[in-house]
Amino acid sequence: MKGGPDFLNIEKPPEWVADGLCAETDPEAFYPEKGGSAREAKRVCTHCTVRAECLSYALAHDERFGVWGGLSERERRRMRNGPPVRMPDRRAGTVRQLATSLTDPEIATRLGCSPRTVLRIRIAAGIRAARPRAGAA
Repeated sequence: MKGGPDFLNIEKPPEWVADGLCAETDPEAFYPEKGGSAREAKRVCTHCTVRAECLSYALAHDERFGVWGGLSERERRRMRNGPPVRMPDRRAGTVRQLATSLTDPEIATRLGCSPRTVLRIRIAAGIRAARPRAGAA
């Protein structure tokens, strides 16, 4: 693994590690100096397909250093000690784009989920519904 979180101290890294975008990124970005910016690492995590697995791993193994799953050590500590934090749904960006011209049932068909799920994603992300098209009843 070229970069990202340190899995050298464990016997066998989790399977999802191979899919992490952090493997293609400078590891220094994930372990900024005290007071340094973690912005670059968080940007990488935003587009990573295993972000949720990474964050779950860090929380389960009490990782105290670095950016894991898009959160700094301070943010993870707040997450553990504070009220529950809801992670944004990965489909929110797609729903946001589609909601400008499609109805919830049409979006649901494209995403392969129920219209109720689309509604929940819209509400959680503050996305307004598309106006019904003329002639639609």
